[in-house]
Amino acid sequence: MKPQLTAMGHDQVKNRLATLKHARTVARERMRTARKFCDFREDVTYVEAVRDYERMEADILELERLLDDATIVESKQTDVVSFGNKVVIRERNDEETESYRIVSEAEADLGQGSISSSSPLGRNLIGATVGQIVHVESPEGTLAFEVLSIEA
Repeated sequence: MKPQLTAMGHDQVKNRLATLKHARTVARERMRTARKFCDFREDVTYVEAVRDYERMEADILELERLLDDATIVESKQTDVVSFGNKVVIRERNDEETESYRIVSEAEADLGQGSISSSSPLGRNLIGATVGQIVHVESPEGTLAFEVLSIEA
């Protein structure tokens, strides 16, 4: 199955990729500088520079592959929670509401109010309707959430 991204998530991944490519240039220069002043077998600075560079290269390849393979999904107003929708929920017996946008793992950021469609909550919200109670298993036990609204 092709990975999915929201339009905003696609832009975020492109920005992250651009940032990494710039950082890769800095990391290359750091390796060159460390190479001039070290004994390769023992120099921690050089070894760290190489590891950082290799990590960046792997991340860049992964993001490029994601952007090449991903399908951009436009969020639509529906009666059923689907990928890209913003969902307002309330835990049973609680007055406070929470809202989350259902997105891919690559763009999920709880601090920004987005959760992965493959997370326990996201997985259980997909397909739910307004008024429906969804149950999510957690370390504290089963949590019940009521779907209050679905937005595009």
